[in-house]
Order: sequence, then structure tokens, then C-alpha cells
Amino acid sequence: MTQKSFNSKNSKALLYVRVSSEEQEKDGFSLDAQEKLGREYAKKHNLTIVKFWKVSESAWRNNRKQFQNMIDYAQRHTDVEHIIFDVLDRMTRNDFDKMRITNLIKNHSKIIHFSRTNKILDKDSDSSDVFMFDIEVAVAKKMSEDISRKASMGMQEKASQGFFSGTAPIGYLNNTTTKLIVIDTERAPFIKRAFELKASGNYSNQSLVDLLYREGLRTRRGNPVKKSSISRLLNNHIYYGSFHWKGQLLEGKHEPIISKQLFDSVQKILSSKGNRPMKTKHNFPFQGVARCGECGCTILGEFRKGKYTYYHCGFSKGRHESNKYITSKKMPLLFEDIVAKVAISDELSSWVIDSIAYHQTGEQNYRKERNASLNKEQGKLQKRRSNLYDKLLDNDIDNDMFKDKEQEIKERLATINYELEQINTSGNNAIRHAKKLLELCKGLYDVYLSVDDKKKAQLLRIIGSNYSLVGTTVSVTYNKPFNFLVNLPDSIIKLRWQDLNLRQAD
Repeated sequence: MTQKSFNSKNSKALLYVRVSSEEQEKDGFSLDAQEKLGREYAKKHNLTIVKFWKVSESAWRNNRKQFQNMIDYAQRHTDVEHIIFDVLDRMTRNDFDKMRITNLIKNHSKIIHFSRTNKILDKDSDSSDVFMFDIEVAVAKKMSEDISRKASMGMQEKASQGFFSGTAPIGYLNNTTTKLIVIDTERAPFIKRAFELKASGNYSNQSLVDLLYREGLRTRRGNPVKKSSISRLLNNHIYYGSFHWKGQLLEGKHEPIISKQLFDSVQKILSSKGNRPMKTKHNFPFQGVARCGECGCTILGEFRKGKYTYYHCGFSKGRHESNKYITSKKMPLLFEDIVAKVAISDELSSWVIDSIAYHQTGEQNYRKERNASLNKEQGKLQKRRSNLYDKLLDNDIDNDMFKDKEQEIKERLATINYELEQINTSGNNAIRHAKKLLELCKGLYDVYLSVDDKKKAQLLRIIGSNYSLVGTTVSVTYNKPFNFLVNLPDSIIKLRWQDLNLRQAD
């Protein structure tokens, strides 16, 4: 395309400026810079801008909504002769849009302007101009494809190393420093609760939406989480530490919110035909708390003869010989031993607190020493970076070497800053949490005996999961941290011996 003059006489024009999200409004291609140059160009050539588009969209896609709006407007308004772009690749980077521009020129007599290069393309342009137009579009298309391919390769490499790309799902936040997703301490507990409630087999997705909203779960904009979002959430591997990337399930480097075991338990609930909680007109507090140890079906409640309540296997997979009907009075008694195992004595509670306090002192000393070491290294790196700039200004180092060294320093500083953040934000909460837990557990058994069946069932769901009932015998998988307390008496002698040796060594 060549530069040429034309007679405008205050003709009407359209101005279209664009950046793509990938380019982040690079210097010289920002929307404001393009607009300013376009308006100056129009004023210089006596063109009156009657319609203006200022958009952020990729030019290599075919479904460009704003670009199509501009094309439609130009076709409808025959009195508008001119369309101003910044440069050719701000106009298009694909063959489909090139054909639409060509159609405007040939069939609608539009004149295309490029304000930055002062070039014009119209129906009177000679073959060499048209040829150069085709070449420039092809070059722009090739550059766009190369950028896309390199970005895809970079993201693939990043994913293979365990780094999740994209916007963090609810329960996580994007950390721009480490490029990892980190746990959202405000919403992550709700995510874990959603999985635990679903694993009980007693909640539909809609009931989870309602319950979690009442308890305070909101989106980042403060709205309720939708039922469809809960469904996607419960199927998302990312919450136990993995994620899908182009058909592959990869192991992530981010911290999981739930265990793989809990995730699998929820998948069994979701995949089973009878995964919806049974609706009855009667209240059965222990319904859905446990599953049949023979066939895995949910233990349901049943009202008989107008006055008797029984619990039994739901038999959704057929009846079996080990079937037992358990009365509503006997049902809570089956779980008493499970609750009792969580309770610990005052003596043991005091020893645990004392032991945590002792070991916490060593951890605090380590954090203090590590903090000082990192701050010292940070100061050295900042000084090294300052010297690097001086060398560049004095021409003692070439630009390529400067960039390599600067990048090394930046990456190390980012790592140090992240570690310092983790050290400084990790408070000394172990003792406080331990005291709360132990106080709770000391009185938990008495609480269980004193409350009604509905609250008993709630306590059981907090303490454990995967309750399995065979005959009148119940087994359980204790939830954290109750699993530690249950196993504590078996290993207490060993722990005390190790603790004594450590203190004598000090």
C-alpha cells in the first residue's frame, strides 16, 4: 500500500481502535494513543468522526462482536465513506475479517485509512497496493499464530510442572508473585464443608446451596453460589491437589483443601442412582449418617404401625441376610463408643499442651533465624541489582547479559519475598487451637449424652465420616484432628519418651 492524497471535504468517518488482552496495551498501541492519533489524522484530512469504537478483543478470532458491529454500521450508512484504523494488525489478523473489509471497499465504496502509516486503500488502489495488503494480513496472521503457539507451549510446560493456569476457583486465590494458587482462608472452610456434607449422603446440591449461604458463603462479588457452581465444585479435582489440563489429570503444587479420600467418597455419592436424600414426612435424625457395611446403601429411617421408628439398610441393591432393624432408642447407643474414644483425660490434655508449647519454642527460633537469613540475602540481591544498573549505564555489560542477570535476581527476590510472607504471616496459633480442641473433646462425650438425636447426628458428622453399619456394629473414619486424638493413647508412651530425651538433650 502506498501513501496518497484524497479530497475529503468534511466527509464522515468511523474510527476503530483495538488492543488484545494478550498484548496488555503495549506502549504505542494503547487505546488512548490510537484514539489520539486517529483523531489527529481525521482533523488533518478534514474527516468528521461520527462513530467511534474503542475495544479490547483478539484480532485473530472470527467471532469479533465489536468488529462485526462496525462492519454492519458501515454497510447500513452509505453516507459514511471512510474508516480509520491505527495500523493493519489493529484491524485484522485473520482472512475472514480481511474478506469483510475487501467487501466494504469493493461493494460499498468505503475508503480504509491507517493513521499511523498514513496509508489508504480504496477501490481505485492498484494491484501492487492490494498485493501488499494481502501480504501484511498474512504476516499479521503468522505473527498471531506464533504468539498463540508459544503461549500454549509455555502454559503446557507450566502445567506439567504443577502450576495451575487461569483464574483460581472459589476457595483459592491467584498469587501473582509465585504464580501459584493459594488457599482463600475465608472461603476454603466452606468448600471443605460442602464436600463433607455431600459425602454424608444426606444433602442435595440445592440443600447445600441454601445451607452454605445461610452460613456465610458468598462469591467474590458477594452473591450466593449457584447450584450449577456447587455441582462443578464437587467434581473439581483441584480441591485435593490435582487439576485437568488438555485431557490430562496432573498433580498440582498448590495446597489441597480436602483429602483424595473425601473427594472419592463424594464421587461415589454423585455416581450412585440413589444419591438424592429421601424425602419423608417423618423426622429421622440418623438417616444418612451411616451406610450399610454389606452393600454400601444408605441407612434409612422408617415409621411403622404409626408409632415405631426403625433404622435399616435402604436395600436399593437388593435385600440381604445380615439385615437388622434398629429401633430409634438403640440407634444413638451404637455410636457412644465412637464418641467416647475422642475424649481424653485432664492429665493427658495438660501434657499435650505442654509438649506443643515446648516444640513451638524451637519452631519460633527457626522462623526468627530464617527471617534474618532471608532479609540478609534480600539486601545483598538488591545491592547487586543496583550495581548491575550501574554497569549497564557505564557500558561495562551488554544488554543481553544485563537482562539475564536481572531476571535471575528478580526470580530469587520473588521467592524470598514469598517465603518471608509465609514466615511472617504464620502466627503462633498451635497452642490456642490445641487448647480449644482439647477443651471441646474433654466434654464431648457428656454433650453427646445430653443432647437430642438431631444434635447427636450433627456431632457424629463433625467427628467422623464413612460410618459403616454391619448388624449392630459401627466402624468410622475419624475426621481431622479427631483421628489424632483417637490414636494418641496408643502412642503416648513413645511420644513422652521422645519428648523426655529431647528435653534432656537441651
